[in-house]
Amino acid sequence: MSLALLRPKQVIGLDIKKARHLDWTEEEKEKLLRAQMQGDLFSEPEARNQVRELRKIPFDFFYLYRCDTSEGEKEFRHKVVDWEAGALYWKCRLSHGDGWEAPFRAKLEEELGNKALMFLMGNQHRFQNQWLIISLIYPPKRKPGAAVQLSLF
Repeated sequence: MSLALLRPKQVIGLDIKKARHLDWTEEEKEKLLRAQMQGDLFSEPEARNQVRELRKIPFDFFYLYRCDTSEGEKEFRHKVVDWEAGALYWKCRLSHGDGWEAPFRAKLEEELGNKALMFLMGNQHRFQNQWLIISLIYPPKRKPGAAVQLSLF
């Protein structure tokens, strides 16, 4: 299994850590270059130029949450790699400078916490036991007594 949809029982909060490498390592640059050149979509000089333009987020974001398991309620911590979280970081950084963290947390902890937040979890073949939050899904919570959509079939 490499994909799973998870609805946490309770979001505890967000853990923000400085990234181990504040810039791309040479290995990461090569991977980015190879990925961009896949299918000869870009020439090598064009791909190298685009890799230089790609900004690395200098922080890692982790959700702390609780879920019910067969062994009872447990606490988990998983890294968020959703592109929207990265875009939110850059937007908050642009609009708030060094004070980016407060509006970033307000969005991911409070605003999304008040919705029916779900995590699309994924792993990679080489790291099958290492799950990441690859997407945040946040439909609005249903209001008590609200009409439920009937089945189409």
